[in-house]
Formats: sequence, structure tokens, C-alpha cells
Amino acid sequence: MSEVLRWGQSAYETSDDLAREREVALSLGLTWRACPDITSLPEGEAEVLVVTSKVTVNAEALDALRPAVIITTTSGYEHLDLRACEARGIQACRCPLARRDAVVEHTLEALIRLLRRLDLQETPAHEGRWARGDLPSIRPRGLRGARIAVVGLGVIGRTVCEYLTSLGAELLPVDPLHPSPPYPVVPLDEAVDQADALTLHASAHPSAVGLLSADRLRSLRSGCVVVNTARGDLMDPITAAELVRAGHLGGLACDVFPIEPWPQLAAQAASNVLLTPHASGYTVGLGARVAAEVHAALGAWVAGEPLPWRLC
Repeated sequence: MSEVLRWGQSAYETSDDLAREREVALSLGLTWRACPDITSLPEGEAEVLVVTSKVTVNAEALDALRPAVIITTTSGYEHLDLRACEARGIQACRCPLARRDAVVEHTLEALIRLLRRLDLQETPAHEGRWARGDLPSIRPRGLRGARIAVVGLGVIGRTVCEYLTSLGAELLPVDPLHPSPPYPVVPLDEAVDQADALTLHASAHPSAVGLLSADRLRSLRSGCVVVNTARGDLMDPITAAELVRAGHLGGLACDVFPIEPWPQLAAQAASNVLLTPHASGYTVGLGARVAAEVHAALGAWVAGEPLPWRLC
């Protein structure tokens, strides 16, 4: 009987979430065991590995565990050595739908909040001042007609584009790795020159590290707002926050950081700087949504069908 090894457990996952995943495996005629310790290799072998982003699946792990398939419960997959998987004939897939809607909603909320300069409206209200007369100087902007650069057109980036289009925004889609219809892409530097807002949705591909460098941040139009719900190493958050405080950038929303937990959270805080603890993908019911995607992947593998969201 084939065994599923659940290696690692995310901070938000409960015992009920893992019990649900176990029931999924058993319903398909598989056995299931959990190894929450990510500091050392689990004992024995397993035909299926289900892992979180905190687990590094490298060649050593592959040779020790000898899986036939790897399922990462995350949308990102930089923790998987896909070349090593391909060399060993191991299939791998991801679960991008479980968090998609939550990240998209977080992104839209951040764009709206930053463009509307709600911080400058809330502060006087909290002080008891009716600051309606300040609105012309605050210059709140709507999404309709705003030029918004969407960097990365994967599952989440494309969905962000769909929503922004429906709300009347002018898209500046950027994706040097996967240029594809229905969004004809523009070069990143062209988007930087024109954008009223920029939102990052690129994967942590080596070519994307430092994509929004300090120089590119300084090249953004005055008043541009920046949102990063993708990966922390795509952008320099310290420079971005400094540019907000200096009045060059109109706002910043950061959910991901180069180091997590980010040790400089308090130092980067400022009006119109929104900092959240890698939380954009979480809403109530995430564990059940992850289990559903794992179920779909396991079911496809048991039936000999192509894995959904296959990586290799």
C-alpha cells in the first residue's frame, strides 16, 4: 500500500486540518503519516511527499525518501529542487488555488487604501476633526483610469488583472518569463515609467530576485504606490519605506520580506505603509481548501491521470 508522508506543518494549520488530509489519503486507499520536524530527514521511504514551504526538498531528501510524487501545499515552489526531481523521474505539483482569492482580495484592498489615502482621512477622524475640506489636497485616486503595473502573470497575477480590468484600471502587465495573451506584456522599465501603482506577483525565480531594486523604486513616478504580496526578495522594502517617508512614493503595502519574521518592522512603519506578517493568503477555511487541492492531486495520481498544476 502506498504511503503519503506529510512533512512539515504550517503555523496556521491545525490538528483538524491534518486529520482532514489524513482522511483524504485513507479514502483513496493510501496510508498517511506526519513528520512535523523539518530540521532532519524523516525515517523510511514514502511514495508521496506532501510538504510546506518551510521544507527544503533537495537531492539528498529525494535520494533518502525516494518519492514518486511531491505535492507542495503552497503556490510557490522555490523550496523544491525541480531539476533534481526531473533527473530522477519524480513528478511534482503545487496548490495555487487555496490562497489565490485571499491574496487577490488583499492586493485590491491595499491598492484601494493606498490610492485613496485613507490614512490621511482616518487620522483626523480619530482626533475628532471633520476633514472633508482636506480632500482636494489629499487627492484620493480611484482604480478607474489608474495605470497599474501587474508584475507576474501567474494564477494570482492574472486574477488581479481580471478584477482590475472590470474596475476600469489601465493595465501595464509585466511578465518576462511567461508573456501570454490575453494580456500583451510591456517591459518592466516601461511600466515603471508609467505606473500610478505597481503590484508584485512574480515567482521567486532566480532572475526575479531584486526585480524591484532600489534604483527601480527611485525611478517610479512620484506618488506611485507599491504592493508586494509575492516574495520578499523581489523588492528592497527598506528603500521603499524610505521613499514613502520622503514623499516620493505615495504608499507601500508589504506582506512578504527578505527575512521572515522581518526584524525591522517597527523601523519601517509610517503613514501609508501597510505591513502584514505574510498573511495575505490566509482566510478562514484555508486548511480545508488546501486539503481539497491535495485530494485532487492524490486522486489524479492514484488514477494515473496528469497531476493538476504540475511543475515537472
